[in-house]
Amino acid sequence: MRLTVRHYFDFGPDRQVVGSDLGRPEAWDALRTRTSGAFALDETREEWELTAHEHPELQARARRINEVLERQSVRRLASYGVGGATLEWWLKRLAPDRDLVVTDYAAATVERLAGIFPEAQCLRHDLFAGAPLEADLHMFHRVDTEFTNRQWRKVFQRFARLPVLFVAAGVVDVRGALAEVRKRLRPGSSRAGWVRSPGSIEALWRRTHHGSPVDLGDLPAWELTPKS
Repeated sequence: MRLTVRHYFDFGPDRQVVGSDLGRPEAWDALRTRTSGAFALDETREEWELTAHEHPELQARARRINEVLERQSVRRLASYGVGGATLEWWLKRLAPDRDLVVTDYAAATVERLAGIFPEAQCLRHDLFAGAPLEADLHMFHRVDTEFTNRQWRKVFQRFARLPVLFVAAGVVDVRGALAEVRKRLRPGSSRAGWVRSPGSIEALWRRTHHGSPVDLGDLPAWELTPKS
C-alpha cells in the first residue's frame, strides 16, 4: 500500500514566525534562530552539547548508524538537511577521525551551526537543486518530509550512482493518514511537508537504487545501493 499525504504541525505560539507553510528556508531559519522550542538551534556550543545529551535516543540512533558506516568503511560522510545537527554531533564524537560534511539550505542556520560545530564542514546546500557532495556515503536523515514524490525522484536521479543511507522521519498507515487530514482542519496548523507509508517511501528510489532495510531501533531506514 502506498500513501502520501500532507503533513501538518501545530507550532503553537511559534507559528507567528513560521507562518502557514514550513517548506521555505526563511521559515526554517526563523524556527531555528528565533524560537526556543524543540526545533531551535542553540547559540552556544555549551547549550548545544547539553541539548544533545538531553536526547539519549539520538545517541542510540547514532551508534546504530555508526555501525553501518564502519561496516561500509566510510571515511567521509555527507549529511544533508541537518537542521540542529545533534545527531551528527554524536556521530562525530563516536568517530572523530571520520570526515563529516553537514548541510542545510537555510542560510542563518548554517551560519550559526558553523560557529558551534567546527569539527564538521558546514555548507549551505539545496538538496533539491544542488549536485551531490564528495563523500563515501550520503545520508538523508529525516528529510523525507521535505519533498513531493516527484521531487524525490529527481533527487535520486542525481544520486543514481551513489550510495545513500535513507532515514525516514516516520511512516503512516491509513489511520495515520486520516489523522493528518484531521490536523489540517485545526486552526493554526502549518503545512510541514509530506508523510508516507513504507511502500510509498520505497517507491521513491525504485528506478535508481536497491534498498535494504536497516534496524536503527527507533526510525525506519534503508541502505541504498545504485542499480547502475
